[in-house]
Amino acid sequence: MPDRPLGGSASCGAQDLRADIARSWQRSVMCGLEPDHAITAFTGGPGSAAVRRAAGPVLDALARHTAGTGVTLLLGDRDGVIVDRWSDTGAAERALERRGVIPGMLYSEEQAGTNGLGTALELGRGVAIHGAEHFLESLKGFSCYGHPIRHPLTGRVEGVVDITGVQATANPLYLPLVVRAVEEIERRLVEGARVEDLRLMSAYQQARRRSRSDAAVVGLGDELALADPAALDLVDPRDHPMLRGLARGLAAGRSSTTDAVLVSGAPVRVEMTRVEGAGAGTVFRIDAVAVASRTATGPAAGHPEAGSWGSGHVAPGAGSVAVVGEPGSGVTTAALRLIDGAGGAGEPVAVDVPRLTLLDAVEVDAVENGAVENGADGERVWGGRFADALRDAERDDAAAVLVEHADLLPEPLLRRVSRALAGGAGRARLVVTVRTGTGAGEALAALCERRVAVPPLRERQSEFPRIVAGVLAELDPDGGTRVPPGVATVLASYPWPGNITELRAVLAAALRSSGGTVTVDDLPEHVRRGATAARLTGMERAERAAIVAALAAKGGNKRQAAEELGISRTTLYARMRTLKV
Repeated sequence: MPDRPLGGSASCGAQDLRADIARSWQRSVMCGLEPDHAITAFTGGPGSAAVRRAAGPVLDALARHTAGTGVTLLLGDRDGVIVDRWSDTGAAERALERRGVIPGMLYSEEQAGTNGLGTALELGRGVAIHGAEHFLESLKGFSCYGHPIRHPLTGRVEGVVDITGVQATANPLYLPLVVRAVEEIERRLVEGARVEDLRLMSAYQQARRRSRSDAAVVGLGDELALADPAALDLVDPRDHPMLRGLARGLAAGRSSTTDAVLVSGAPVRVEMTRVEGAGAGTVFRIDAVAVASRTATGPAAGHPEAGSWGSGHVAPGAGSVAVVGEPGSGVTTAALRLIDGAGGAGEPVAVDVPRLTLLDAVEVDAVENGAVENGADGERVWGGRFADALRDAERDDAAAVLVEHADLLPEPLLRRVSRALAGGAGRARLVVTVRTGTGAGEALAALCERRVAVPPLRERQSEFPRIVAGVLAELDPDGGTRVPPGVATVLASYPWPGNITELRAVLAAALRSSGGTVTVDDLPEHVRRGATAARLTGMERAERAAIVAALAAKGGNKRQAAEELGISRTTLYARMRTLKV
């Protein structure tokens, strides 16, 4: 329960906000939000099936009891995505829809500022938000009360219930209505837990008791995911399909150990045990391993697009993989490295990978045999090549199909590739490269068995000296050019929207004007002026220094650094992105 759940003024300025609300406003500002920000982060995610089953009947009944009062009920998932909505008046429903309060929209504090869903999740307890206490101007006409749903057996937050009304002050009746609903939902979560899930929970808890306090332990069932604090730091939810794939075929009661690479690029050793009587339920113990001990094929040392994210390869019969990244970040190189698993760790990527069919979406309008194939004809020819390549890869375990820029395909071809991915690509190795954040790209990536994220250049600060050296080696094989540390610092501070492609062009131009040693004056003006350090205000520089110091003091552990700074991990990640930490 909040200390002062319904206290405070109905209209207030920043100077007299309640403590919880003032801190929420501060987090909103730190996430880069402005009061006139428009909420547009639509995910369309369905949320946890177990929570929807438990909450549906409870909120259906509550909606009947509150009929005619003009209130709206919202069910959110653990990330703040709206899963469902109950409203008995068309006017209130339309008003909320205009503000993006619809199923599938992300209402975390990072995206929507202070609000009943996101702030309750940040606080981990119930909170009332009066109209004027919303950070965004568009939400100030509404008041709400949000309360998180915790699984009674795991203590994990599974979702959040919010009740919202078109009024200046939250009705005092909101609190008991929502609390009773949440208690009933939590009770139904336990009662609805399948025997398989209960067995998985028991095995997970035993594994935690037997493991070191800093060990990462994960339990994965068909619908249940359990993780200890160390696992929350190390393992991303996008790693779960990969972990489930590792355990596929493991007999009940048996254990196995293997090496793997997480989406973060971290190499790990995975010890997994299939739980008897828990269906596909498996408990994983995951330990980070030193990069030097990794045996999977890695990128060439010093190559500008090399990095820990590029390690490993798509073995024969490995199914579908999505390589996701910003334009110019090296997604094609990463995809080729994943496919070409035969070379040594120090060898360059083999662009002419044997039995690889490479199809580029931008070449649908192609010129072939002296005739321009565009429109429907171009689509037909490209589609025929794709079908032929898939058939060849089905028959030959060593063959692979790489579709570049797959999110740019015209709709008919996009559907064809989606069907191939949704079918698990059969026996074929099918790899697609897509741009980060595009609707079509994310939809394609979601259909793949594995997702490899290639980080943008601005997030590879620790690798920057090696990346610059690699680009220089490409541009000047004789090694006669030097980039002093001061110039490298300016380069590292620039956000590089064009990623490695832009860096290569900038250095190529600098080499032409330099006398063997690149100076700051050899860099383009937009790079010199766009460096992060030059753009930060004094307060931002102090904030950046505090974050860097906290991360250093905690050995890079973001959860502990966030606790040290008094902010959530979500807020820490947002500020690290904004300040280019």
